[in-house]
Amino acid sequence: MTVPVPPDSSPRPAEEPAAADPWAPPGQGRDAAPTVPGFGPAPAAGPGQIPGQAPGQAPGAPYWPPYAMPAPAPQPRNGLGIAAMVLGIVGVVLGLTIILFWLSWLPALLAVVFGVIALGHVRKGLAANRAMALAGVVLGVTGLLVSVGTGVFVVNRVQEVHREQKAQADAARIRFETATKAAEERAAKEKARIEAERQRLAAEQEKRAADERARRLSFGQSYTYPDGLKVTMAAPEPYVPRGGVGETPKDATIVQVRITVVNTGPAEVSLLGSGLPTVRDAKGNLVFTLIDGSGRMKILTKSLAPGEEATGLTAYALPAGAGDPFSVRFDHTMGTEYKDVIWTGPAG
Repeated sequence: MTVPVPPDSSPRPAEEPAAADPWAPPGQGRDAAPTVPGFGPAPAAGPGQIPGQAPGQAPGAPYWPPYAMPAPAPQPRNGLGIAAMVLGIVGVVLGLTIILFWLSWLPALLAVVFGVIALGHVRKGLAANRAMALAGVVLGVTGLLVSVGTGVFVVNRVQEVHREQKAQADAARIRFETATKAAEERAAKEKARIEAERQRLAAEQEKRAADERARRLSFGQSYTYPDGLKVTMAAPEPYVPRGGVGETPKDATIVQVRITVVNTGPAEVSLLGSGLPTVRDAKGNLVFTLIDGSGRMKILTKSLAPGEEATGLTAYALPAGAGDPFSVRFDHTMGTEYKDVIWTGPAG
């Protein structure tokens, strides 16, 4: 009978570790699991696989671990710097434009803001266009200064133009007021002259009317001319013709007209054209003049010396109706001025 031998339960000496290869890469000793560069140790081989073979790879095929690609570097954010420079250029250009300078402050201010932000990105390494950002800040500040300067220039120019226009308006107003005042003075003088002339003409007209009334007399009245000639007609008297009288109208009334003139002036007076009076009946018709040979008819002389007197005597045959008034006109000329005196009244 065989007696089973119990297993040896005595402790066994530990196996000495294999000597490490000092020239082997870290983690690749004799029993170490293979490592994949960039990915750490290779996965343990499964059943039926050899160490270092990828899972699912055909047996015997070599395993090449994937190459670790470096992480892509972040793209620089240069948009703000470019925008700052573009807005700065726009702000400067608009600031130099007289018409659009008031619009330049907005792009110039945005250029400063964007440029400062872009410089901050450059300091953090997020952007690479420091020159553009700095140029945007400079151009933005320049655009603001140019905008302010242009605004000051425009305001001063507008004020200067306003002052010039005001001065011109004041000068024009003064000229207008002066011309208006002069015109008013001329109009007042002209009005006064016209009024004086009107009054003079009215006075002359009244004087002529008064003189006209003074030269319309009744039989027996007198009138003295401006040259001193005083003329008077006596009341008509019946006249009896004698010898050498032509045929007289039937039923006519014959009257004599006696006119006496006296020179009361200092100079000689001409009676040319005043020798015979003009006699008309009540209807304005000329009356028949009688001429007889008795020598009683007298015609006025051609002139009178100062203080001299003369009388003219003529006879006329009035038609039927001697009770009607008739007129006797005496004409006298003084140089270029002509005046007549008319007496009116009944025959008897």
